[in-house]
Amino acid sequence: MTDAKSLRLVVMGAGAVGGYVGGQLARAGYRVALVDAWAEHVDHINAHGLRLTDPLGSVVVPAKAMHLHEVQSFIRDPVDIAFVCTKSYDTAWTTQMIKPYLRDSGCVVSVQNSLNEHEIAAIVGAERTLGCIASTISVSVTGPGVIERARTPGGESYTVFRVGEMHGRETPRAQQVAGILAAVDSSKVTSNLWGERWAKLVTNSMHHGILGATGIHDHQLMQDPQTRSLAIRCAGEAIRVAQALGHELEPILRMPPALWCGAADGDAKSLRDIESGWFKWMERSKEPHYGSVGHDLVKGRRTEIDYTCGYVAAMGEQVGQPAPTQARLTALVKQVERGEIGRGMQNLNGFFA
Repeated sequence: MTDAKSLRLVVMGAGAVGGYVGGQLARAGYRVALVDAWAEHVDHINAHGLRLTDPLGSVVVPAKAMHLHEVQSFIRDPVDIAFVCTKSYDTAWTTQMIKPYLRDSGCVVSVQNSLNEHEIAAIVGAERTLGCIASTISVSVTGPGVIERARTPGGESYTVFRVGEMHGRETPRAQQVAGILAAVDSSKVTSNLWGERWAKLVTNSMHHGILGATGIHDHQLMQDPQTRSLAIRCAGEAIRVAQALGHELEPILRMPPALWCGAADGDAKSLRDIESGWFKWMERSKEPHYGSVGHDLVKGRRTEIDYTCGYVAAMGEQVGQPAPTQARLTALVKQVERGEIGRGMQNLNGFFA
């Protein structure tokens, strides 16, 4: 297999996740280019480097960033691995853009929220598509060329990146991608891509609607009994939708799906265990995090709520497993998104009996 350091790697979307991944790969000596539509961000990276901050410290990394029109230059330097790190609603055009520049043996790896692998596969082929879950990575862009991570890197204690083939078999290609991402944080190959995807989706759907509608951060959500209970209710709905679809979910915040469902159903012991495990989990989060939906609303941008809470509700409708809390939170966030209402705890009044 070709030496990974000689491969042409491209990160499509150098925002929070893409910028953090691409920056760490550049720091590790990989031949990586970061492509983004935000001109000021691209220019800052090229002129001053990319500042990456997490609870362990801060570093400025020299990195190659590119404007969208510069993608054409890959005709002379074909792409071996393209990491798609854009918002889910930008998946199709991003994949179409990089497709002509993929090497014959090249592949596209989705490092995104929600489940976008089938959309990518429809463009480049399933044989050239992989998925990668970035589990509770909690990163945000705070300015041009600046990316901050709220959670402590997983290291040996927690596996952040889970790389998987759509067909579920472990392949040399998946192992190579996981090996490359190990330069960013802990990484492994999974044979259960869809179970991993849904486990992350459960976590996102517990947070995105509530944080988006209220403007609070993840620490406040967990510490407030009402929002904590609402998040657990969201988890129960999402898990049951995934199970109705036939997926075997991986642990959610290190706790089994059955325990979350028990807590959502009001079982006292399950609830105590979930709350205890959740508080312990949050020890990795040294700084408050507002979630991608929260950050997008502050910036006046379109959110991914249709691809997290909205996706759960839509899939639940398809399989006859309703997710009414997820649907209501989706509608609420979209009202905020359109500027019809402001953010605040008052938006949740109708959820608490």
